[in-house]
Amino acid sequence: MSNQQVIALVAAFNSDREVLLLKRPDDVHQGGFWSFPGGKVEEGETPLNAAVREFSEETGLTGKLWRHLGKASHSYDDRKLHFLFFVCYCPDISTLNSESPHAWTGLRHLDDYPMPKANNKLIPMLSISEMADYLKQLA
Repeated sequence: MSNQQVIALVAAFNSDREVLLLKRPDDVHQGGFWSFPGGKVEEGETPLNAAVREFSEETGLTGKLWRHLGKASHSYDDRKLHFLFFVCYCPDISTLNSESPHAWTGLRHLDDYPMPKANNKLIPMLSISEMADYLKQLA
């Protein structure tokens, strides 16, 4: 398994404390599943810069209060993915422009959206108790 990729993913919250999910296109790896916005960290790019860039490219949104939540790795049959997980706040979601179907959902409802197996290692980082202090900052 030589295909290793570093991926920056973003849990973006709106002012209602809901997190943004995007549905992956059917013709890509893990297509048809819901996931967090993000993508590959390019050579010479910091993970945070990759998260900000990918988030903007995929959603048209600008995040504030960026914070690194953690990291995790997951192996699929054809690739190994190393995730760096970030959180941000989007006070203005009026500029949301995504080619993918999207949904804003509360943390308690994430199970309603089928996600790639790799996300099982990321979701605990969004536990209600650990996110409480962060969410208190949101207007």
